[in-house]
Amino acid sequence: MAVLAALLILASGLGATALVQQAGQKVDAVKITQQIAPGQSIPNAAIEQIRVSKDTDVPYVRWDQRGQLAKYFAVSAIPADTLLTGPMLTTKTGLSSDQGVVGLSLKAGQFPPGLREGDKVRVLWVGKDITRAPVPGATATAAPGASGSSGITLADTAVVRQVFKAEAGASNANLSLSITVAADKSGPIAQAASAGEVALVLLSADQKN
Repeated sequence: MAVLAALLILASGLGATALVQQAGQKVDAVKITQQIAPGQSIPNAAIEQIRVSKDTDVPYVRWDQRGQLAKYFAVSAIPADTLLTGPMLTTKTGLSSDQGVVGLSLKAGQFPPGLREGDKVRVLWVGKDITRAPVPGATATAAPGASGSSGITLADTAVVRQVFKAEAGASNANLSLSITVAADKSGPIAQAASAGEVALVLLSADQKN
């Protein structure tokens, strides 16, 4: 009897240990590392792997699902250091049919320092060869701003959609961001951006309306 009692106690102890181990199991989930603007897709550069409790009721996005994120957009702004959950995502872009999003990679002198999401800017073409301007019949106009040189206005008003943090090893003088513009302006801006011939001018308060 003593031996049987000892075996029962041992079995009970092992069972409790198994329950504790199961309750403490962790799984890999997606963490947002930099702020995502409303309607913005989730870039690979803005996520990292994080361990969370398997038993949590939070509808987190599993790390092995990260490849599906390209299909989704942020319902609202997602702060950095946030565990990504399903309700934060939507299949809608958050853009109207007459809007487009253009990604820009700018060097020092092509943008005013301190740009933030929501800022309104004027988009200029600052190439030197007027025959290569991305808009037909364009004429150069005086345009004081980031580059301090004349330029051709590609969009009178655009909204900074997202500003991305510089990657490790990248020059602090460079800036990657996306802007929301009228759909008919997105093509010329993308063309000029691919040639590195875009500059932004921050609009003053009385120019933003």
